[in-house]
Amino acid sequence: MIHLVCPNPALDRTILLHDLKEDLVNRPDAVHENAGGKSFNVAYVLNCEKDKEQGNFCIHTMLGGKMGEYIEQLNKENSIPLVVTRVVKNTRTCTITIDTETGKTYLVYEKGFDLDEKLLDTFTANLLKSIKPGDNVVFSGSLMKGMPDDYIAQISRLLPQNVNLVVDTSGTALQAAFLARPKVVKINDEELTDLTGKPTDTVEQVANILKEYAEIPYFIVTMGSKGVVARLQDDLFQLTFPKIQVKNPIASGDFFLGSLCHSLENKGFIDREAVIRACAYATANCLQWIPKVDKEDVKHIIQEIQLRSL
Repeated sequence: MIHLVCPNPALDRTILLHDLKEDLVNRPDAVHENAGGKSFNVAYVLNCEKDKEQGNFCIHTMLGGKMGEYIEQLNKENSIPLVVTRVVKNTRTCTITIDTETGKTYLVYEKGFDLDEKLLDTFTANLLKSIKPGDNVVFSGSLMKGMPDDYIAQISRLLPQNVNLVVDTSGTALQAAFLARPKVVKINDEELTDLTGKPTDTVEQVANILKEYAEIPYFIVTMGSKGVVARLQDDLFQLTFPKIQVKNPIASGDFFLGSLCHSLENKGFIDREAVIRACAYATANCLQWIPKVDKEDVKHIIQEIQLRSL
């Protein structure tokens, strides 16, 4: 079972229009609503990758008010199981307005609810009682305000044996997470620089840093146009992918993580094939205006990805 931790979700409302004008009425060409939060994006890929049977994952989240009920309904329609801790405040809305003519994106994100100690304890208890030996627990994105920097490490000390931690976060939360000895770390080159204080301008610099973290079995770093550097146990390599016309990259990193999680859950490990598929999902998402992929795009991109051993 994959447990996706998402304490501060939102309803993501994407508005597509062309030639946005100031001080005038702008009428959208399309409006798309979906459950927002990195874990929900990861779940999208897990749903894409699952077989005919129900996917073996759930999202642990906090929802409240009419908007929270709406998000629950959206996820029920998409067969995404939730473990919900109830809050009083209405769940926030994040509005993403995209001018499809210029490619410019305008982000308006509402503030979430205040997380107090009692609510955090309830959320943590609901999370822990769901986790069984051999499960995978995924922390993606920044920790919610009100969570201690070492929350991931705290959780790790309370987990059953043989539970795999997957971490995609940054800053002090990332530094503290290393105390938990995660099975998988997926970050970008800027976050690696923040973590180590070392330059990550070249593929070789990143590769040398990854060699220093032998205690992390699977360590993957995305480098934008330079591709991906991955160390899977003793296998160190770089992936590069085709140039594309990017529409909207939002959620691409989450789609990447979703493919890795699917491999870890179904194979028990992450291999080259999983990282290649992760790259393909992330790249295919950039071809869309909203977070989704065309599976034919994924298949085509896989064929164009180049691998170089390091």
